[in-house]
Amino acid sequence: MTTNTLKITYGQRENNQRAARERLRRAEAGDEFDEQEAAFILNFEDLDDVERLMRRLNLQLLDTVASERPESIRETARLVDRDYKEVHRNLEELEALGVIEFTTDGNRKRPILREGTEAIDLSITFPIDTDTSESASRRETSV
Repeated sequence: MTTNTLKITYGQRENNQRAARERLRRAEAGDEFDEQEAAFILNFEDLDDVERLMRRLNLQLLDTVASERPESIRETARLVDRDYKEVHRNLEELEALGVIEFTTDGNRKRPILREGTEAIDLSITFPIDTDTSESASRRETSV
């Protein structure tokens, strides 16, 4: 993993917080530590967020944004050969998830990976909580 990697985790909030506290403690003590440990981490607690991220069309957009570095949403749509409105909607979804952000240049919005990273590392801790609130409420009402 490079130092410009966005690490996306699922169900690891406590581990991430513990590691951040340890890095802070070591920094305050003047100890050296691997900078990669301090990489930007985005933790998903909702499995629906992981599912939205992992949609084929969203992964295609992330790949295009990272590898082609398009100058605008319109150029991104052209590169993936999709309708502008659909690409715009999907990029806004990825922005809401915290995976990409936009820089502006006049009227153009340029999508980039969050924090200017160039790669994404996805880590999932098992067991996965597949119990959605909808299915839980159905179970509660059927009891």
